[in-house]
Amino acid sequence: MTVGGEVAARTLVPIGQVKWRGHVRVQGRIRSIRVQPWADVGSLECTVIDETGGLLLIFLGRRTIAGVELGRHVVAEGMVGEHRGYLAILNPVIELLDH
Repeated sequence: MTVGGEVAARTLVPIGQVKWRGHVRVQGRIRSIRVQPWADVGSLECTVIDETGGLLLIFLGRRTIAGVELGRHVVAEGMVGEHRGYLAILNPVIELLDH
């Protein structure tokens, strides 16, 4: 999901170089997907990996997102925080890449 082409205008950062509280744009492959409770609401958690590391993408209040599936390549952008000891982006802006 892009907003006015803004995602395409930013530089990609290798996931292994992502820092807490940084606004980043990363690209990787979805390695795992699960629905986890967050404040009594199911939230979709995806682990996205590249050759340098992994990062969680968390979509609060969502159980599914059309096109988000195992093995799919995505570009994600947002502010990096921490969730259960892992770096994570909450409600990222995503762009689904062709298979």
